[in-house]
Amino acid sequence: MSRPESPGRVDLARALLWPALVVSVLGNAVASIAGADTAVNLAFGAFTAVTAATLAVRRWREHG
Repeated sequence: MSRPESPGRVDLARALLWPALVVSVLGNAVASIAGADTAVNLAFGAFTAVTAATLAVRRWREHG
């Protein structure tokens, strides 16, 4: 069972995960356009996947 959140409480994890997701997506796009090494694309892609999955799991836990 989850605790009710106070309306003024800032969710630090969410505030850090969204910008991290945007940066990782942009980094992956730039690496792809620039023709960077495959390892760079894989690293950005893995970070994007982990960040997006973390946001999704947190959302599902909060809203059932």
